[in-house]
Amino acid sequence: MKNESTHTKTKDYSDEIERWEEENVLQLAHHFHKLNTGKGQFERTSNFSMNKTDAVVNFNEIKQSIKKLRIYMALNAQDKSEFTFFPVLQVLDVDDKKHFFKLNSIIAKRPNHGKSEVVPELFKNIICKNWDTIDINLIDDLFTARTKSDIGFEATVRVKYYEICDEIIEKVIKKLDVINGITLYSGIDMNKFSDKYQISFTPVLGFEYENKDTDNETFGLKGILEFSKGKEVFIEYTSPCPPTC
Repeated sequence: MKNESTHTKTKDYSDEIERWEEENVLQLAHHFHKLNTGKGQFERTSNFSMNKTDAVVNFNEIKQSIKKLRIYMALNAQDKSEFTFFPVLQVLDVDDKKHFFKLNSIIAKRPNHGKSEVVPELFKNIICKNWDTIDINLIDDLFTARTKSDIGFEATVRVKYYEICDEIIEKVIKKLDVINGITLYSGIDMNKFSDKYQISFTPVLGFEYENKDTDNETFGLKGILEFSKGKEVFIEYTSPCPPTC
């Protein structure tokens, strides 16, 4: 599958996002796996990266005008020879224009990053390992939660997108001088796995960055940020919708 241009103001990936929303129950797991014909085995995808030659450059250009940032879930049609799930970053700017950035599946070992993080690297590594090792028959459950209606009945809902909170946009993303890469790491928060009212799939956004002042990278979040040097900051403070919206 070719890596198409990953940023456009016209392509909104609405068909692919709708396919995620309407995919049959117990079918999501197939989209995270592809057949390695050489090994005769299925492989699971974990990381998704934004194209650095154009999309990351465009993201830097609109970074200071970000008003809202969401991670949408999207699917191409099932094809066992390809990974058909992909995330889409949707940026709403101050002029209420929407920009869309596709992240493509990458095959790579878990890298050893620096520790300037919104979530500790240990936490990020643990939830990523949970994703890598979860049984395939449990994957669909990671994206659903039970909700209670106003009249007391419960329903099962599937997450459509994750919202990045305003504080992280203003005090972290906009404070990065130059973003060199954006990667989504798939994770599972096992503390939420046993709670049927929470979404346990936990995406972590990693921003590779250059900062002029690398000796003071607290991003105004000293209460939740470990002070240290590094080249990637990890963001996990996201709200899944539904059920939180």
